[in-house]
Parts: sequence; C-alpha cells; structure tokens
Amino acid sequence: MPAGFIAVLTLAYIGAYVAFVPLLSLLTPMQAEAIAPADKIGLLSLVSLWGAVTASLANLAVGWASDRTTNRLGKRRPWILCGLIGVVCAYVLIARASTPVGLLAGVMTFQFAFNLMFAPLHAVFADVVPDNQKGQVAAFIGIAAPVGAASGVLIASPVLSDISARMSALSLLVILCILPVLVIWKEAPSAPIRRQIMDAAPSPIIRKGLDLDFGFVWTSRFCFQISVSVISAYMLFYLADHARYESQFPGSTVESGLARLIAFSTCLTLAAGFVGGLVSDRFARRKPFILLAAALIAGGLMVFAFHPEWPGPLIGYVLYGLGFGLYTTVDTALVAQILPSRRHTARDLGVMNLTNTLPAALAPVLAITALGAGRSDWPMLMTTCAGIALLGGLAVEGVRRAR
Repeated sequence: MPAGFIAVLTLAYIGAYVAFVPLLSLLTPMQAEAIAPADKIGLLSLVSLWGAVTASLANLAVGWASDRTTNRLGKRRPWILCGLIGVVCAYVLIARASTPVGLLAGVMTFQFAFNLMFAPLHAVFADVVPDNQKGQVAAFIGIAAPVGAASGVLIASPVLSDISARMSALSLLVILCILPVLVIWKEAPSAPIRRQIMDAAPSPIIRKGLDLDFGFVWTSRFCFQISVSVISAYMLFYLADHARYESQFPGSTVESGLARLIAFSTCLTLAAGFVGGLVSDRFARRKPFILLAAALIAGGLMVFAFHPEWPGPLIGYVLYGLGFGLYTTVDTALVAQILPSRRHTARDLGVMNLTNTLPAALAPVLAITALGAGRSDWPMLMTTCAGIALLGGLAVEGVRRAR
C-alpha cells in the first residue's frame, strides 16, 4: 500500500476516535452530572442506551446505502463528508443541553451523524487493503483508539474552562483529522450495482464457510465490547465513587485524574497494538493475540474490582490498556480478513458494528443491575465484565479460516 494512503487513513481513524471517545467517556458523563446530580448514573445509562440504539440502526442503514452508492466522487467519500458536518452540529446540541431531553437528543444526533461518517470510513480498510497487509495497516490505524482516548487530556485541560470551549476544540481536532482523507484520497468512481455484483460475488461454498467464521468473530467482539463499553462510560464515576480519587489526591479533579490515567497507558497501548499487528502478520496468526488481549483486559478489571486504593487503578489501567491496544489492532485485521463478501463490505461491517452498539446499549443495563440499588457494588460490575472479556477470547477459537 502507498505510504501516503496509509497516513491519511490512519489520521482519519484517529479523527473518528477523537470524535467519540472523549465525548462519551468524559464530556457526556460530565453533562449528565451537571444536569441531574442526584441520578447521574441513571441519566447517563438512559442516554447511552438510546444513543447505542440509534448508532446500531444508522450504521446498518448507511453501510447498506454506501455499498450501493453510485457517484463520481466514489461510494464512500460523500457519506464521510455528510457525517463530519453532522458530528460538528451534534456537538453544538450537546454543549447547549440543559435538560435530560436535550442531552438525549444531542447524543442521539451525534450517534446518527458519527455512524454516517464511520460506516463508510471503516469499509475503506476492507475495500483497499490486501489480506497479507491487513495486520500491518491495522497496526497503524490501531493507534487511533489510544490516541482518541488520550485526546481527553487536552479536552479536560483547565485552559478549556467550560463545555462550549471543549466542544469547539473537539470539533477542530476532528475536522483536521478527517479532511485530509477526503481531499487527498482519490477514490475511483463507483461502478453500477450490476457490475459490482458480477465482479465481486463469492461462490456459495466460500460464503457459507466465511459466514460461520463471521459468527464466531462477531460473538468474540460482542463480549469484548461489553467490557470496553462499561469502562468507557463509567470509569469517571468509578474513580469518583469507588476509588475516591479526590480524597486520595486533594486539589485534583476526577476528570483530570482519568485523563492522566489514559495518557499514562497510551504509550503501552500504542506499542502493544503496533507490535501485535506486525507480529500477527509475520506469523499469519490472529487468535493467540486475541486470547492474550482477553487475559490482560480481564486482569485489569479484576484490579479495578478489588484494589481501588492507589496505585491499583493505575495498574489496572495499564493492564487494560495493553489488552485493549492488542485486541483493537489484531481484531481489525481479523474482521477484514473474514468478511463474507467484498460486494457487501460496508453492509457486513454494519452487522459487525452491532458488536459495538449493542454492547453500548446493554452496558447501562448491566451496570445498573450489577451496581445494585445503591449504585455502589463496583467489584460485582468489574468482576462480571472480566468474565465476559474472557468469554470473548475463547469464542474466537471457533474461527477456522484464520489462525
């Protein structure tokens, strides 16, 4: 693959993760607490649930439509541009939200617009990158998740004193990251649908075999993402209510503490993902790395459960970050490798994306149930998520067309 294409694709992925990670893990919980301090977990759970439902439907619909788009600009770029514009508009709604309904409307608008942008962007990787380079390219785009998380350090900076300033900074970062792929990448004009079908239709035998593998990978990612969704949405409240961060570090805010934790683990996350992608290509093996990622994520969650005193959260976040970086890169390569049909790339990735959105919808239900009526049983929640992550690692063993 040309180095220039890899660079702009990596930057675009970074922009996508910058768009949603600090928003959903930091800014939305802060808005929920400001709007409903007496029931911040309840409001956040409601917003997360309906946002995930919106994301699920939008990703499937846009993936299907993107596959069938015929345009001189290509079948992916017009959707990415429209989604980018929608994301910036959604930030304005969230920043101005002063009621639960306003916050809900803003997050649902964001989830629709984000998936308008991300569904076709995600399909570009599977469209263009050959199988024998998927791990290598995934190693580069795998830096997007930790960099997106680390952007929370900037967003939480005291220099950005209010939600409007933080949303403005977020908008600027996302635009700067996404625009280069729209301007520099010259996507070929999309062919008529009939020609796409003739050129790309797989044989029934291969389709059947790959569908089985697709199911195992779907199940594996579904389990992983339940744990990831809980950490992403509720870590700020874990640090505040269970780890008692402000009591351990007087004068420091919980949001700045979370940003520092993420920043500290980012280098390890980047290294684990990059090395994992390259080595999984070198040995043409994906499953052992996903099993190792499951063990690391589960280990980090168990530390969160039973060692909230410092440096427990730091150790837990390092283990979680290593596992998350390794998993994100290798899983991206594995998913692209076992897609059932190149003709329906975005549609099938939309089905796979349900493993991101459905867990985001289930995570609030799991959190409220495990935390109990007092919203305080964090060891139960973290232990449950650790077990689910391990199941995700074991599920990938069913895959037969990739090792």
